[in-house]
Amino acid sequence: MMSASKTSCVVFGAGALGLGFLGPELSRDCRVTYLDIPAKAELLDHLKAEGSYVFNEAGLSMRPVRVAGVGGLCIGVAAQEPAVHQALDEADIVLTAVGGANLPKLAPLLAVAAGRRSQERPLRVLCAENGVEIARGLRAAVEREASREFGASLLVGDTVMGRMCRIETAPEPPLEPPAPGLDWAVVAEPFFGIPIEAHAVVGLRHVPGALHPEPPEEFSASEDVKMLAHNGLHLTLAGIGCLKGRRFFSELRGETETMELGRRLVAEEAGPALLSKHGEATDRNAYLNYCDAILRRTTCPVFHDSIARGIRGIMRKLDPWERLVYSVRTVAEQGVEPEAFAVGLAAAVTVAQRGGETDMEFREVLTLHCGFDDEDDADLLRLVEDGRSLLQEMVG
Repeated sequence: MMSASKTSCVVFGAGALGLGFLGPELSRDCRVTYLDIPAKAELLDHLKAEGSYVFNEAGLSMRPVRVAGVGGLCIGVAAQEPAVHQALDEADIVLTAVGGANLPKLAPLLAVAAGRRSQERPLRVLCAENGVEIARGLRAAVEREASREFGASLLVGDTVMGRMCRIETAPEPPLEPPAPGLDWAVVAEPFFGIPIEAHAVVGLRHVPGALHPEPPEEFSASEDVKMLAHNGLHLTLAGIGCLKGRRFFSELRGETETMELGRRLVAEEAGPALLSKHGEATDRNAYLNYCDAILRRTTCPVFHDSIARGIRGIMRKLDPWERLVYSVRTVAEQGVEPEAFAVGLAAAVTVAQRGGETDMEFREVLTLHCGFDDEDDADLLRLVEDGRSLLQEMVG
């Protein structure tokens, strides 16, 4: 039996983020149950039997870390269906870490779970997917599935995931798989604390220490810092690195021009825009310290992040409300010229074209996919075209 002092958490998704960030952070205060598809059955059976797994922390050096106090169940398996529903019924908090494209697939299970709750004990769901307004979309999907509104018996909130995590296939020592016999490993950097929308945990008796409930103004600032200075930087460096033929982000550390563009992006474009948009909710000194840290973290040789991971699913990352398009618009709306972001956007579009991810022309990607209007966004389109020229000088 779980200790009464521990919060019960269900995590959809036993992948890099679920195992590399949510489990390590939440297991100190919570009993964590992972739910995933039968493709992860071997891992889930191990979690259920052993109650622990291993991830690899990439700090000053690489070290394996064992996470205890966890369990696992398969969704979509008839024999485990009662246990899955019981886990959701008992959960104080449910977290989703399955990627935006897979979120609608959770709607049937969440609709059933929400239907069994009340205002006195609502179903609390926190979304750990990248993007903005993820929670609103998930709530709408759940209510469509149920053909009803749940009101205060369903509370859905967004989060800000600050820790970089990745999967390493065919790992070699010192990397260890999460369970013996698996041919993959989880690598995660050390980074702590998860900002969440405060409304999702209002009334919860024991809020896990890893969760930082923030009011709307503060959470909006935290979310924008992640989108602009973390996600925007990551895709910009990935695009430039790909076009330069680099395999890992760490290779960019010695490239002065590329790193200077990254510094301008976070410090001179995102920084003034964030301070203008969010005012007192963004601390100038803390943010400037973050700028240096995020550049070092993104290119950390121990984490050994691959350029391929950065450009994976690149057309989705070019959606109107995703990292670069959202960043370009946000910075421009605050009266700051997003020149470095424009180079990053030009790089991402070029990578998508050269990789066969789209057959559209450069301008068509910007207008038909990214959502820029030929007339209303003429200045931004010109800026991205200028960024394309700058990019060509950088990469040859």
